[in-house]
Amino acid sequence: MSALSYALVTPSFRLDLERCSLLLESTARWVAPDVRHYLIIDRRDTQLFRPLCNSRTLLLAVEDVIPHWLMRIPGLNRFWLSLRTRPVRNWILQQIVKLAVAASLSEDVLLYADSDVFFIAPFNPRSYERDGNVPLLVEIGQRGLIPGNDRAHAVDAQLLGLPVETSYDTNYIGNLIYWRRRNVLATLERVQEVGGKPWQVAIAPLGAFSEYVLYGLHSHRILGERSGHWFDGVVRTLCYWAPHPLDIRGLRQLQSERQPHHHSVMISAKSRTPVPYIREVFA
Repeated sequence: MSALSYALVTPSFRLDLERCSLLLESTARWVAPDVRHYLIIDRRDTQLFRPLCNSRTLLLAVEDVIPHWLMRIPGLNRFWLSLRTRPVRNWILQQIVKLAVAASLSEDVLLYADSDVFFIAPFNPRSYERDGNVPLLVEIGQRGLIPGNDRAHAVDAQLLGLPVETSYDTNYIGNLIYWRRRNVLATLERVQEVGGKPWQVAIAPLGAFSEYVLYGLHSHRILGERSGHWFDGVVRTLCYWAPHPLDIRGLRQLQSERQPHHHSVMISAKSRTPVPYIREVFA
C-alpha cells in the first residue's frame, strides 16, 4: 500500500455553496474514505459552510493562510487591500490561497478540485501512482490553442528564473490536479530566491498569472525526474466550459460523451447550469 497521504482541497465561496455540497456528496460516495477534504472559505462565509463539515471535511479560513497584510475591503468583492503592493485582484488572491495552504497542511499530496467538480465513479488517488510517483497533468501540443496560455507561462517563467519563450506548447491547468506538498514549498522558495522578496509580494500585483502553470513549470522543467510525478496527458474529468446554461437535454448529451477514464465531471459555475438539473442527470 502507498505510504503517501492524500487530501482534497477546494476553495469555495457563498455563491458556490450548492455546487460545493454536490461535490461533497459525490466525494462521500466515490472517493477513498481516508482522503481528507479541506474547504478553504472566506471567514465571513464559514457559518454557511459549517453544516457541510464532518470528521472528513474540514474548514480553513482564507484569512488564516494568507499574510496579515492582505485584507478584505468591506463591500468590495473584486479586490483585496494590500499593505505591501497595489490592491490585489480577487482571482489572483484565490491563486495565492491555493499556494499558501500547502504550508498549513501535512498531507503529502494535495488534490485541487474547485466547487464545480463532482465525482461520478470510484476514485482512489493511490491507484494512479507509478513507482511512488503521482500524476501531474502535462498536455503537449497546446501551442496557440488556449487563450492567455503563453502570457501565463511567460509570467510564471520569469518568477522562476526560467528563459521566457515566445510561445508554449504545454498546459498544466485542469480540474483535479495533483500537487506534491514538498514541491509547492520548493516552488515558492524558488520564487523568493529569484525575486528577492516574499513570494506573496512577487505574485500579488500581477495581472497575469496561473498557480497551476507555476507549479507545473517548476515540477516539469526544473525538478523533472526529481519531482515525484509522472507526467500525464490524459484529462480524466469530463468538462463543460461554455458560459451558457445546460438544460436536461444538454446535460444528457454531455453525459453521453463520458469515456471509461472519466472519474469526475466539471460543469463550469459560470454556465449557471441549475444544480438540481445536474443532480437529475448525474446523481
